[in-house]
Amino acid sequence: MSLPKLLFVGHSFHLKTGSSRFLLDLLAPHFAVRTVWDDSWQAGGAPLSADQLNRHEADLILFWQTLPKRAVLRRLRCRRLFWAPMRDGIRLAPGPWRRLKPSGLRLISFCREAHDYCSAAGLESQAVQYWPAPLDDVPAIVEEPLRLFFWMRRGTPGWPTLKALLGDHRPERIVLRTVADPGETLALPTEAERAEYRIEQVPDWLEKADYLRLLSGCNAFMAPRLLEGIGLSVLDAMALGQAVIAPDRATMNEYLRHGENGWLYDPDAPTPLDFSALRQLREQALRDVVTGHARWRASVPALISYLDDGRPNAAAWSWRLSRLLLGG
Repeated sequence: MSLPKLLFVGHSFHLKTGSSRFLLDLLAPHFAVRTVWDDSWQAGGAPLSADQLNRHEADLILFWQTLPKRAVLRRLRCRRLFWAPMRDGIRLAPGPWRRLKPSGLRLISFCREAHDYCSAAGLESQAVQYWPAPLDDVPAIVEEPLRLFFWMRRGTPGWPTLKALLGDHRPERIVLRTVADPGETLALPTEAERAEYRIEQVPDWLEKADYLRLLSGCNAFMAPRLLEGIGLSVLDAMALGQAVIAPDRATMNEYLRHGENGWLYDPDAPTPLDFSALRQLREQALRDVVTGHARWRASVPALISYLDDGRPNAAAWSWRLSRLLLGG
C-alpha cells in the first residue's frame, strides 16, 4: 500500500538553520514527503504559485510557517491543506484570521497562545508541544560561575538588554554570537565592555555541530528573540543542562518557569536577575526535557492521525464558489 503524498512547503531559510528537520524526519515513515522551499523573502525571490504546488498532485499540503496568499490557496486542487504558523510570524488580531477562516485551513499549533486564539476565532487547530530527546553525554552539573551564551540575532533583545539583566554581576565568560537575521542591525558592546564582561565575540555563521560545541562550554543561555515559533535554540540549551534567560512571551514562557528551570523577564523593562540558584535551575531544566520529550512522543500518533484522516478542509460555500470560478 502506497503512502499518502504529502507536500511540505517551507521557508528556505530553514534549510540553513535545520529547524524543520525534526518534523520532516517524523513525517517520513507515514507519508511520501516532497519538499518545496519558498524563496520569496530573498531579494529577487518570487512567491510560490498555485501551478508550482499543483504539479506535485499531493494528497495533502503542509505549509510550515510560510503561507501563500489566499488567491493562491483558492487555486490549489488539493483539498487537504494544513498550516503550522509560527508565533513570531503571525499577529493575534481578528482581521487576518477572519479572512482565513472560510478556507477551512487546518492548523498545527506549536504555541499554546496561538492555538487558543485561533480556536476561539473558529479555526480548527491541533495543539502540540515539541521537546527534543534527552542527551546521553551531558556533563554532571556542579556549582560553578555563570558562563553565558547569547546569539544576538535582532536589535531587541540585544546587548543593552543583557547588560540590564546582569546588573552588577560579571560572568566568568560571555560568548556573544553576532550573526544578525536578514534586515536586522545589532548594537555591539564596546571594546571596554568586551574586556569588562569577558566577552568572546563570534561574528561568523556556524554549522550546527560547531554551534553546539561552543554552546556546550556555557551553562546559561539567553534566548535571541522576543517571540518564538517553537524556540529550538532554547530547547537545545535546556537539553544541554543550561538555564535559559528569556522574555516572558510565547513560546518561551510555555517552557520556562521563572526561578524554577530558567528566568523570564519583561523585555520592556529588564531588571537584574538573581543567578544564585544557577545549579538548581539547570538540574530542573534537564528533568523537564526528559518529561517533556515523553509527552511529545506520546502526542505524535494523534498528530499523524490529524494529518492522515482524509477529511477535506471544511471550506465555506463562498470559498468553494470562488475556487470553482478560478478553476481550482
